[in-house]
Amino acid sequence: MSYLPKPFCVALVAAVTIVGAAVPASAAMSVQTFLARANALRDKGPMALMSPDLPVLKAEAKAATTQLKADRAARAAAGKPPIACVPEGESVGIMDMLDGLSQLPAADQKRPLKDGYARVLAKRFPCN
Repeated sequence: MSYLPKPFCVALVAAVTIVGAAVPASAAMSVQTFLARANALRDKGPMALMSPDLPVLKAEAKAATTQLKADRAARAAAGKPPIACVPEGESVGIMDMLDGLSQLPAADQKRPLKDGYARVLAKRFPCN
């Protein structure tokens, strides 16, 4: 995968790591759509920072992360095992996330971003 402009990466990393945002009212974006829009931004180079798509992608990434954290807490409260066992203090960088999402099978790329991101985390940080 080609690399995204550094300012775009910094903005998207910040969006992915921020917790506590409200989930957008619209339907969840699919992995495939997220990747297509992220690649389109990458192709814009520095102009990506002025694109109206940037805040949309940031919000989607933030919502997916927030939903995964809520799912993890709900699974723990229900006594269910976690989907992924991310070590304390570890995180997945935006490039690793995008690479992991792009490596998902086509069927998985049709799933919501949250589900695709969960699969990336489970592969990277399996629970043994």
